[in-house]
Amino acid sequence: MDLKNLISSVFSHELKNNLSSIRFGLEMFDKYDMSQEEKKSFIKDTLVTINNSIHILDEYMNFVKFQFRPKLKYENIDIYELLVEIKKELKPLLNEKYINIYIQNNNITFLTNKHWLKKALYNIILNSIKYNKTGGSISIRIEDSIFGIYLSINDTGIGTKTKDLSTTFKSFYPIDDTKTELGIGLALSKSVIESFGGKIHVRSNETIGTDFILYIPKQPKAVKLKKLAIAAIPTFILLFFTISYFPIYSQNYTKRESVKYIIYTLEDGSVLTYDKQSKYTFNAYKNLYNTKFSIYTKLLKGDMSLHAIKNKATIKVDDKSFYNLGTDFEIIKDNKTKVAVFEGKVKNEDVLLNAGEGSIFGERIKVVSLLPAPKYLKFNNDVLEFQKNKEEEKYKIIVALNKDFSEIKTTVFSVNNKIKLSFDDDTLYYIKVFGYDKYGLPSMPAVTTYISLNHYKKALQLEKFDLPQAMIELKNSISTIQNYSSLPYYELAKIYYKQQKYTKAINYIQQALKIDDKKEYYYVLFGSYFKLNQLNKLKKVDDLLKKYPKDSKFIFYKAVCLYADNKNKEASALLFNILQKNPNFKEGNALLSKVLMKLNKIQEAKYYERLSK
Repeated sequence: MDLKNLISSVFSHELKNNLSSIRFGLEMFDKYDMSQEEKKSFIKDTLVTINNSIHILDEYMNFVKFQFRPKLKYENIDIYELLVEIKKELKPLLNEKYINIYIQNNNITFLTNKHWLKKALYNIILNSIKYNKTGGSISIRIEDSIFGIYLSINDTGIGTKTKDLSTTFKSFYPIDDTKTELGIGLALSKSVIESFGGKIHVRSNETIGTDFILYIPKQPKAVKLKKLAIAAIPTFILLFFTISYFPIYSQNYTKRESVKYIIYTLEDGSVLTYDKQSKYTFNAYKNLYNTKFSIYTKLLKGDMSLHAIKNKATIKVDDKSFYNLGTDFEIIKDNKTKVAVFEGKVKNEDVLLNAGEGSIFGERIKVVSLLPAPKYLKFNNDVLEFQKNKEEEKYKIIVALNKDFSEIKTTVFSVNNKIKLSFDDDTLYYIKVFGYDKYGLPSMPAVTTYISLNHYKKALQLEKFDLPQAMIELKNSISTIQNYSSLPYYELAKIYYKQQKYTKAINYIQQALKIDDKKEYYYVLFGSYFKLNQLNKLKKVDDLLKKYPKDSKFIFYKAVCLYADNKNKEASALLFNILQKNPNFKEGNALLSKVLMKLNKIQEAKYYERLSK
């Protein structure tokens, strides 16, 4: 479909209908008296139609922007981290429908255009949420191969009829007969993935859900600006896209505040951090295609850092301007201006600073090498320790919830190299440590991570004398731990198992197994299935016996499966083997009694029945 027909299709197919609906409603509103309730209903319906029209235009503009994109820029990205980023952005919608997303933790880094890949994956996952059932789930599996990666996105939604699968990725085609929304989002996803040299496939079942299978090459093919037929495109459209190539539009950003910092995360991925005492202004721009970005900030007083990497930034301090060249750096403005470069380069009219260099701008310029990053970071419970450098006069420790330090929880200043840190939640924390020299310049940063399990540890202490409070602490831990540790899930599953609440035990132990595949976790899972008489779910024991052929508990559950299949001789052989090593195994004795009874060995069966009491 060419551009002219594409535009015609949008406006004739949806926007015209929506505008006609709005016009008709306004005419009715003008001609007839309405009650207060009728007016409220009319306004509500009209706003829905307007919002739907805006949504159509947004989707359409994304599609057109990609069709007219210039040659894309590529960067190395971690696919797991990108998916987690998308999950966070969709969290309000997930919470609204009580949907869980499970992402396989498989950190694979490859070269791609992050912006457009994110849009493609976002649209597919959004589709899986919108057409999922309330309380459903989405599972994303990541598989590595020599030349590319495979993504499998499975949902528990309404599915699509087989005859409709061929239209799933067509522009402006509704996802099903009951919906009026256009399928521009999925059409864009297909266009992006195929432009990278990849493939996208969908399979669906109306009773099970929909699976999207994507192949994304690790080395994408070059994507060039399409040759546009000038005669077929009005001059004003060509002019519009030419001008829009330059960064003149404002970037979107999110603003967070911690106790000591104000943090801006920009649309281009840059992170600007200002000390709360700082005085500053900043503006951020982009072009229509989201391929060119720029930042301009003026620091009047205080401390700021910028993580920009590839995007252009200009920092004005007094009468001096600093420009980044792929840079992660910090500027301190007090009675003098101090600049420290951690990655890339910074230049101004007087000096070029490389990574690992700092400069003090006062009466005269002084360029020095930054001190090396603090070494041998380790934690002893919640106490951070590292090697002290005699040239370091003080330390700054930043604790954040994410890798780019855009969600800072706390900052601690200390003159000691042993610092007690406070962690409110059980989760993974990112820790950055700077030492400061006699000039007030920071060292190169040392970065480490720490998984806090304070609520979990408190629960272990409480279990013996206050079990209800221990369970509250475990649930507090689970509410924030995400997939960083399986321990609180396992501990809560064990408690529910002891309380004979086997269904709840299964729910929590399955979460633990998604994080860590440990054999003791299967003891709780299989034990719960056994107690609930769900014997068909014990079949996985065959795989585990290949890894642990002498594990008596797994052998017992294998015997249970054989007994359920009426293979009593094989079951009895396994049970005799177990009971020779552990004659007091009550459940083993009880099951052997049942097996022998089926084999018509009545006296032996009664003997083992007595041992099971």
